[in-house]
Amino acid sequence: MNLIILGPQGSGKGTQADLLSEKFQLEHVDMGKALRQIAEQGGPLGKKIYEIQNIKKELVPGDIFRQILNLKLNSVDGEKGVILDGAPRTISQIPDVQETFLRHGRKINKVIYINIPQEESVQRISKRWMCENCKKPFIMGQDIHDFQDKCPACHSNIIQRLDDTPDGVKKRLSVFKKETVPVIEYFRKNGKTIEVSGLKSIDEVFNEIVNNLKDVVK
Repeated sequence: MNLIILGPQGSGKGTQADLLSEKFQLEHVDMGKALRQIAEQGGPLGKKIYEIQNIKKELVPGDIFRQILNLKLNSVDGEKGVILDGAPRTISQIPDVQETFLRHGRKINKVIYINIPQEESVQRISKRWMCENCKKPFIMGQDIHDFQDKCPACHSNIIQRLDDTPDGVKKRLSVFKKETVPVIEYFRKNGKTIEVSGLKSIDEVFNEIVNNLKDVVK
């Protein structure tokens, strides 16, 4: 079974991807995380990705996207399913994903869309902070209570990504609506989209997704 999971910022898709990968023994391939990791490593490719994403504020072009996805799939046992997190983000990336999957003998079984209102997304993400050094994530008001708190693991400063501020989240949601919602509609027309509300509890969202995957699992 090979799945794609999409959703606006704060929808909980990463959490659900982890739960699904554990239940069905899938490899969780987070494209956003993969691109960030390569950018942090430096080198010609890493520097190029960093410049595109952090300076130009653009999506990586198709050739780089395919290269990274191909590298990730190369590392996965052919008998093991995959859950692709956060891609395709645009209509132009759909053939990149489909063709790369086919090259590895895979097909997309279902696309899971976790939907939440914009207000909820802004509220959730604007509470998200992280350690400047070890990158450990925190929720303001839950894990930490003041921006001057220190990371309990390494005692470094707590910071917030610029795009996790309320204004930053709204900009990202605008991009999601413009570029990624058409991707979801494309797969919906092909009968592959499972849409669930992210306003429910983590367990409720998970159980609803699993119930909608029964035919695929069979």
